[in-house]
Amino acid sequence: MADLSFRPLTPDGRFGAEVIGAPPDLAVDEAAFRRIEDAWYRHSVLLFRGLSLMPEQHIAFTRRLGPLHIMVPTDYNLEGHPEVFVVGNAEEGGKAVGLRRAGMGFHSDGEDKAIPNAGSFLYAIQVPPEGGDTLFADMYAAWDALPEATKRRLAGRRARFSRIALHHVHYPHLPPLTEQQKRERPDVWHPIARKHPRTGRTALYIGRWAVEIEGIPAEEGKALIAELVAFAQRPEFLYRHVWRQGDAVLWDNRCTQHCATPFDEARYTRRMHRTTLEGEAPLLAEVPQAAA
Repeated sequence: MADLSFRPLTPDGRFGAEVIGAPPDLAVDEAAFRRIEDAWYRHSVLLFRGLSLMPEQHIAFTRRLGPLHIMVPTDYNLEGHPEVFVVGNAEEGGKAVGLRRAGMGFHSDGEDKAIPNAGSFLYAIQVPPEGGDTLFADMYAAWDALPEATKRRLAGRRARFSRIALHHVHYPHLPPLTEQQKRERPDVWHPIARKHPRTGRTALYIGRWAVEIEGIPAEEGKALIAELVAFAQRPEFLYRHVWRQGDAVLWDNRCTQHCATPFDEARYTRRMHRTTLEGEAPLLAEVPQAAA
């Protein structure tokens, strides 16, 4: 059995941990895997350093956490391994092999889908010597720190997430959505106070695809979304990961957000491989009301 330990990545000791002692191919026995899984639910973000993963090994480890999601469209899925989604500006034969500028703006993967992704596991193949960091936000802590009046205001409410309304904002370098793509990605409503199905904890669930809050006038709702998004990005909720080649980060989309940061794409190459876990319909958390 692997001799594992977990080193906190943030001062509070709760959000984020580095896994020490995992083998480079992540071929661990069941007891070690369960320790890693438990740590993931406890810390929300896990860092592995010095890995040397073949796509088959990357896929195999992630599949132990749950069913895998195949990204669509499939343009940037790894040839022969559709479970691996390639991001970055790497090219082969003059053709892009990954999605450029992916993940800019705080979000959780799949938040604009009826069934958002449960988790993501990103492995660094090639990284620039500067820039290209990833920020992670602790959405449990963000919810806990909200004023009680704000929590009560959000109790029972859902937000509308819209790929159709915001695709051109977040992906201006990509073609507009076709009518078929719009039909395939209709707007969805998710609870803003989201209950995690395994931990039972409540996370603030809001991100870059949110456009409306039910029961609140449109402009007031937009202002509240902007306020909540800015609140979740306060420094005390963040972990900034500076990538090294061979790093892999596993995060829980149900209770975290993340945001890619830019780098000089004219000078440097960044190539990352990501596996993605299927999720479940978000659960509405019960928010205690003020005493009469």
